[in-house]
Amino acid sequence: METALLRDADIRRAAYRKLLRHAQACEDTLIVDELGLGHGACRVDIAVINGHIRGLEIKAESDTLIRLPRQIDAYGSVVDKATLIVAERHLSAAEEILPDWWGVVVASRAKSGSVAFQRVRGEHINHAIDPMMVARLLWRDEVVALLRSLGESERALRAPRAELYRLLTKSVSVRTLSRLVRDALKAREGWRDRTRLSRYDGSYPPSATS
Repeated sequence: METALLRDADIRRAAYRKLLRHAQACEDTLIVDELGLGHGACRVDIAVINGHIRGLEIKAESDTLIRLPRQIDAYGSVVDKATLIVAERHLSAAEEILPDWWGVVVASRAKSGSVAFQRVRGEHINHAIDPMMVARLLWRDEVVALLRSLGESERALRAPRAELYRLLTKSVSVRTLSRLVRDALKAREGWRDRTRLSRYDGSYPPSATS
């Protein structure tokens, strides 16, 4: 009997059960599926937000690597750490594309039918994040609230959103900016077009795009 292709939803469910079990148990950690970067120009398949922003990108058997170079660039401008969870058929090609700071986990179908993971290489810190891209994770009301707390005038706060982001990046260090953005994301109440799954139990597949 032919084995079914390993799908994004299969890998994602298994990742929550096996790779993200500890993160889900941490009260100070938020896990978000399909976190938009650059106002939706690219999405992080699974974002883990605590003391860092960590991105997990999934490439299942039915996926291609055509978009991976663009996704690597987008992740590199925002996330502190990243891991590619990749079907074995894509491993060699993916390793030729990935920067050294990315981790790699191979996903495969075990004889039992479950998804098995094998870590091929660990993550390292990304030292090339773009402060403007990090700031753009914030919604307008969030960046306004931060700038107001930093003493910006009400007149300045009426500026276009792009100018507000620029003001924020000029007002604080990159380290402080990253912390402020993480705190704002963890405090955010509504996630609009994406499901907030910090306590996902694996009982149903979240919406996903690859």
